[in-house]
Amino acid sequence: MQWRRYIKLLLAVVLFAVVGQGVGCTLATRQEFMKVVFEDVPPRGQHKPPEPYVGHPRRQPVYEPPPPVMVLVKAYEPVFQYDWKTMLRALPKDTVGGIDWVSALADGAIEPRTSIDPEHAPQQIVLPLDVQLEPENLPLFKVTFPHEPHTEWLACDNCHPKIFTMQAGADPISMQKIYAGEYCGECHGKVAFAVATGCPRCHLALAGPQ
Repeated sequence: MQWRRYIKLLLAVVLFAVVGQGVGCTLATRQEFMKVVFEDVPPRGQHKPPEPYVGHPRRQPVYEPPPPVMVLVKAYEPVFQYDWKTMLRALPKDTVGGIDWVSALADGAIEPRTSIDPEHAPQQIVLPLDVQLEPENLPLFKVTFPHEPHTEWLACDNCHPKIFTMQAGADPISMQKIYAGEYCGECHGKVAFAVATGCPRCHLALAGPQ
């Protein structure tokens, strides 16, 4: 209880007072008594000046944001300053506001490398081949898969044979599996355009007369 603490504190004060009276009130005994009661008491005859008070700011200091990342591509190449938000705003957009990577590549806005180390990258082969995939009795949903824009980005072994068998119609591709991240969903909806808003880009008949 609180009253017990007050009683103990009062007894301690009385005890120190009695001890002080018992040992006398000389300068020497006063010095020893002060050392017991208080901390950091200076020696006899010395005066310790008070330490200046250092006030702390009420608000947290404002820190300047770090500068943009500087990347040295190679020892013989200049240093490029990457401001990703500015770059993304400058890239062409598709009809739903996403980045149109094919247009960006065709317009020269980007120039992707074929490998992290382009000096040891294999020759990139661009394959101008369209593959037609038509569900049975559903000609409206026929898919035209263009190899050309894909092979401008990727080498063949990125997709074959791990994701797609190299034979038209051999894979049981369905929209359910694509939405689950299989087949075309390995990239579309993650890096490439979204599946839900890009229907006419694969199912050309849905886009109407060309």
